[in-house]
Amino acid sequence: MICSAAEETKRTWSFDDGIPGQMPQGFHEEVGRWRVADYDAQKVFFQSAENPDDTFNVVLIDGFEMLDVDLTVRFKAVSGVNDRGGGLVWRAKDKRNYYICRYNPLENNFRLYHVVGGKRTLLDSVDIKHTEGWHTIRVTMRGDRIDCYYDGKRYLDADDTMLPDAGRIGLWSKSDARTYFDDLTATGQFVDRPESDGPPATREFSIKDDRPYLAGHPIDLWGLRCGNALYNEATVERHVRNFDNMAAHGINLIGVYIQGVNAGWPNAEAGINGFYRDGRLRTEVTSRLARLIREADRRGMVVMVGLLGPRKDQDFYDDAAIRRAIEETGRFLTSQRLKNVFVDLCHEFNHPERIDKELLREPNGAEKKQRLTRWFKAVAPDIEAGVCPCVDSGTGDSYPDMEVRIIQKNMPVPSRGFVVNVEPLRQDVYQNDGVFNQTNLDYIFADCRRYQEAPNAVLMFHAAFIQGITNFSGTAPHAEMGGYGTGPNDRGVRFYYDWVRDNIGRWAYPRHVPSSEDQSDVRTTQ
Repeated sequence: MICSAAEETKRTWSFDDGIPGQMPQGFHEEVGRWRVADYDAQKVFFQSAENPDDTFNVVLIDGFEMLDVDLTVRFKAVSGVNDRGGGLVWRAKDKRNYYICRYNPLENNFRLYHVVGGKRTLLDSVDIKHTEGWHTIRVTMRGDRIDCYYDGKRYLDADDTMLPDAGRIGLWSKSDARTYFDDLTATGQFVDRPESDGPPATREFSIKDDRPYLAGHPIDLWGLRCGNALYNEATVERHVRNFDNMAAHGINLIGVYIQGVNAGWPNAEAGINGFYRDGRLRTEVTSRLARLIREADRRGMVVMVGLLGPRKDQDFYDDAAIRRAIEETGRFLTSQRLKNVFVDLCHEFNHPERIDKELLREPNGAEKKQRLTRWFKAVAPDIEAGVCPCVDSGTGDSYPDMEVRIIQKNMPVPSRGFVVNVEPLRQDVYQNDGVFNQTNLDYIFADCRRYQEAPNAVLMFHAAFIQGITNFSGTAPHAEMGGYGTGPNDRGVRFYYDWVRDNIGRWAYPRHVPSSEDQSDVRTTQ
């Protein structure tokens, strides 16, 4: 829907409410590292990465699009060896398609371009001698007509039809230009994109009275910890092909991690990292994640998505990159309408040896966990979230704003909250994965019964056979159940599959069908 001319709206972003060192609410980095900063008793917005000479740094505003626009921004060129200055972006589809009007103090020119498919084409240019201090760029576009103003005087104009549709607005700089922006103002007709324009939505997971629901139906969950399921395309394919077998045995929950978790033997660090160092999501990983989630939804299954993890948190530049990783994941899940999920924002918070970032460690753990959750919920308000504490590390398993009470190992099952043990004590070893003795099996079945008796708690079975990469078997991670684990020629976790099927029932959304009912059906058909 496009507002009428009488309904034109004006919005201004002064960045006064922003937090220095972080992204302002509603902005999305496409290229570069954009941050709020304190400057001369005010707050400004700038791009801090020292990128190569051919890099266009772009930040866009989410939540609305505009067709005809009147944009204004104040800017001050501060530094830059390869480039300086910057400008306004509008009718942007993404980081490779937009209009840009910018000023460059090194070249003393004011220019208008369109960028289509990443290729920049000059539409108009004028020389203006640079003077120090704050200046103003203004752009108006009505239909195909563009007019550009510098410090209140119109210098540039063009008629262009390359980007005829509404798009997002934002800011631009090039290479290593360090430019302060303030008082970004947009006046025009806002475009509302209905939700139906996006991909089809999956069933929505929710929590009510400490119980899990899927598409409004109360459900029981029995899971598998598939921490490295996103390792490569072949691993994803193997998991998808086993979903029907999982459901037939009553398993309707899997847990996957964007930052691959402990990869076992011989290389515990072999898991992928689905984020770049600045927190951007890697597209090859998001495509795998989306496929897994949608294929799970076809069977009425739920996916726990883990974000940050030990062994990989140190790969982030800083706290701002961590925030970006959390926000980009929330935006991705929301934009793709992937709703049959909940998230573990940080696995093993406060791990004494493998978590490095202070943001993910004590002290003040409850406040830090709340901060992670609020970052995520600001962009994904309908997806339930929690943080997994590292067992016996002195950090708690509950905190303000927590929705999923995540635990691990042999932590006691709390009586309150929707509880998920995402990593029970593993009973096989990476150097001999998928092999279990009777003591191991006794422990596993006792654990299963413990969670069967706790109506608010969920178990995600954990084994080196499922989790590790390569391992002694040489074929891990295994999406398949394999054998019964009696020895090297019978590696597997089939006993867990059979226990869930025999004690809980096969999964036929929205309920588990007990074995007794299945047997009755068989006798009837015979």
